[in-house]
Order: sequence, then structure tokens, then C-alpha cells
Amino acid sequence: MANKRRPKKVKAPYRKYVAGQGFVHTRGFNNNDDAVGITVQQDRHPNGEVFRTPQGSYIYDVHTESIVQVEPAPEVPGSLRDKMGDFQAHNAVLPWEVFDIVLRLCPKVEPQFLLVCRHWYHICVPLLYASPRLQSRNFSQFVDAVVNNRKKRLGENVMDLDLSNIIQSGKNSYVSKLLRRCSPKLRRFTAPQTSFGYAPLISLKACRRLQFLDLGLVSETVQLGELFSAIKEFTSLTHLSFPRSSVDCSGFRNFEWPPNLQYLKLSGGITNEFVRETEFPRTIRTLEFSFCPQINEHAVYTVLAKIGDSLRHLYFHYPMPTLHGTSLDFVFRYCTNLVTLQLTVDYCSKWAFSEHMLVALSSPRPLKTLLLECSGNLGQAFKVHPDDITIALAEDRLPNLDTIRVSSKVGWDMRSSDVTDLISYLEDQNGSLYIKY
Repeated sequence: MANKRRPKKVKAPYRKYVAGQGFVHTRGFNNNDDAVGITVQQDRHPNGEVFRTPQGSYIYDVHTESIVQVEPAPEVPGSLRDKMGDFQAHNAVLPWEVFDIVLRLCPKVEPQFLLVCRHWYHICVPLLYASPRLQSRNFSQFVDAVVNNRKKRLGENVMDLDLSNIIQSGKNSYVSKLLRRCSPKLRRFTAPQTSFGYAPLISLKACRRLQFLDLGLVSETVQLGELFSAIKEFTSLTHLSFPRSSVDCSGFRNFEWPPNLQYLKLSGGITNEFVRETEFPRTIRTLEFSFCPQINEHAVYTVLAKIGDSLRHLYFHYPMPTLHGTSLDFVFRYCTNLVTLQLTVDYCSKWAFSEHMLVALSSPRPLKTLLLECSGNLGQAFKVHPDDITIALAEDRLPNLDTIRVSSKVGWDMRSSDVTDLISYLEDQNGSLYIKY
């Protein structure tokens, strides 16, 4: 016997979306001889509310939960057909491929887009999971959706996995499983600050299509031999950042670099032998040195002697404990095609911009951006004076330089005549000077 006291199930009425039909609000034309105003009018019907659209009149039947056409579309005048085109005149429906293109061009895909209809759900799910914004508060839910729900295979939609904001929430097992689930389409991966050990390195081998690999934030010890073993078959890899805690470089002579590497950031416990005896690929265009406590001046210039002429961007970051006050003065002699150069004043002097270092070339030197950083330690201010760069500009040794960014710790007085002269020479080259605080 049925329980009469049980409340009846009430389905919430909602308006089903029909591609290109119904519930269209169109801005009206001006009421003149050539155009007729088009609006969406509502009326009452015994079975529901009537919606009058340019495609016809429709009602939403609550009993059948469907859209029912009660009146065909009115005949469109010839003048209006010319303005609206044959699309609305023939009551055409946009194909789903058009909606797919439009949604991919949207700057932001909202989660409520999934509730429109089944087709929109299948279009928006890959867009939502392509580049998830992960924080500590939503990381566990993301792991549960990607790792534990194997039927939907949401991890196959992830193309950019950024775990830089994950500190204590991640575990080696979580990171390893995420890499395996996201391996089919993963293009960019930024490792977390912790929890990147042996298991994630093994799972990293499955990401054959990886193009961007950033391990610069990893604080755990990473064996470089295992890292190179994992990425040796990554033919699409173009950006690689070494972990800052790498301590073991054994077997570096057998390392196989990715063939299409364009960006390389050296950091961690790499040794002078590793830098001197490793054959760096000639495809590298951007090179960075960041916290390499064991690399000395001789090792730096050994690398620049090999690939310096092919570099376009070169960066030196503080600290580099084994370098002394004039170690980077010879950079311009080894790298003649630089477009961007970042120097730390702690390791260079005013002679880096002299005529002996900025020698004449067969073509104008292409340097456009110069970045001067400083640690702020005692004795480092005023090592590079504004006049040193002004003389180089006046003698046409840096003809393409248009941007100079100087740290406030360098000690320049922005109101002095020396800085004013430098700014005037930069303005002659359509350039500018910026102070970084």
C-alpha cells in the first residue's frame, strides 16, 4: 500500500535551451520604412506562457517539460530579410561547432555554463579543466575529481598544471597520481614547493608532450640523473628550470638534453665539472643563472664560449657566492647578440660598459633592455655610475638600447644631472629609464 503521507516529488520547471530557437532577445531596429522592430513578447496560453520570438511563438509545457511551437514564424518583409540575412529568414539553427568556437574565445568560462544543456556540458568541461587555478583550499577537491573519479577522466583535459601555490597540502602520492591522470594532454607543469620526490619523477616520464617544466620551487632533494632519465624522450620540451635543491650530478656526461630546448635556468648544486663538460644544445636562446653556489667565473665563461653567440636573453640572479666583484665584466665579449641582459652590480663594475668590452661589431649591437640589480650590501652602491652608460650611448656602442631598469639599491639619485643626461640620451633613441623599488 502506498504511503499517502509521503510528499509528492515536484520537479523544478526550467526552460530547456534549444540552439538558435526560443528565448531570444533581439535589439529592435529603428521604426522606419526599411526596418521593423523585433522584440520578444510574452502572452498567456492555457498550457503555459507564450514566448514570441523572430523564429515563431513557443510555450514551455510543464507536463511534458519540452518546448512546443504554437505559431510559426511570421513572414519577413524583403527589406528586413536583406538586413537580417537568410539565417533568421529561413529559421536556421547554429551548429554546435559554432558554439564551441565562441566559448573557446570567451575570456572566462563560468561553471554555470555546464547547466545549459548536455552539449554545452561536453564543450565547457575541457575548457574549465584546461588550466585550473589551484590553491591549498581547493587542491583536495581537484585531486578527488581527477584521481578518484576514473569514469569521467577529467585529467585528460588538463593542459596547464600549476602547483606553485601548493605548499603543505600536496603529497608525493597525490602529485604522482595527478601527473599520470593528466599525462595525455599536459603541456605545462610547475612543480610544488614540497612533495616532489622519486614517485613524481617516475610519473613524469608519461608526460611525453610536455613543453614547459619548472622545478625551480622544489625544496626537496632531486637527483639530476633521474630527472634527465625522465625527460630524455621529451622532444617537445622547450623550457626547463632546474630544481634549486639538486645536489647530485653524477653521470652528467651521459645526459641527453631535449633536442628543442630554448630556455634553460641553471640553479642548485650543479658543479663546475657539470657546466664545463656538458654539451649544451645550440637551440638555447634564454639562459639564467640563479643560486648556483658551486659555479665559479671560469665555468660561467665556459658555457658562454659554447653557446654565447646564440643567446638572446641572459640573466644573472643574486646570490652567486663564488663570483667576485668584477666577474661579469666580460659578458659583452662572449655574447654579441643579446637583446636582454640582467646584471647584478655585486659581480660587475663600470668597465663592463667600456670600449674594451663593448667592441665594434660588423652590425649594430642588438641590445634593447638592460636590467641592473643589486643586493644592497655595503660597498655595492655606485659601482656603476650613470655616466658609464651615458658615455656608451654617446659613443654609439649601444645604438638599440631603449629600456634601462635600475634597482633603487644601486644608489642613483634620480634628481641629479648625471641621471638627467642619461635620460636625455635614452629619449633620443626613443627609450626610457625605470627605477625598481
